[in-house]
Amino acid sequence: MPDVTPYTVPEAGVDTVEINLEETYSVEGVGSDTVALSGSLVANRGVPLVDPKVKSVDWDTSTVVANFESLDVRGESDVFGPVNVTLDPAIPSFGVVRKGDCRASLGVVVSMPKHNLVVRTKRPVQLHSQVKTVPPIGDERTESVGPVALVDVDGGREIGSLESARVLWRELTAQVNYETNGNGASGD
Repeated sequence: MPDVTPYTVPEAGVDTVEINLEETYSVEGVGSDTVALSGSLVANRGVPLVDPKVKSVDWDTSTVVANFESLDVRGESDVFGPVNVTLDPAIPSFGVVRKGDCRASLGVVVSMPKHNLVVRTKRPVQLHSQVKTVPPIGDERTESVGPVALVDVDGGREIGSLESARVLWRELTAQVNYETNGNGASGD
């Protein structure tokens, strides 16, 4: 497992994280349940954004923006049967960390094959947490801000909601930093 130092800002790169979370769904005509999900998340971290007054990378003043490239988590529910969650390719998904304040926005597609259902979030799920590392690892819990409507991917009809999402654990399994020339620009 790659090393992550608390309260430091990493260079630009790609993080692959094993992730465990719980999501609570309510689906019209099916029911409600909280589902434990596990799988992987891949994030592409940009070059740290520096404060123009400080002009250097620093935990308290720099901002890290990451584009989530993929999410693949799976679980089993007594109510829904197998559940698979992936990123919605139609909605940009990203996260931002500054001084440990972490905010993320993800559009997701939820598949429940037992009920022949494929739904997506009507708007991105907003998540928040306070973290000590970038990427967040361990039990730095992240929670959704509020419920989000689920719509049928075929007709766009609202058929339920993602009531809540909670990230319980993350483990960094791979990290690749981009080469930079010292000023944040990619080298040749």
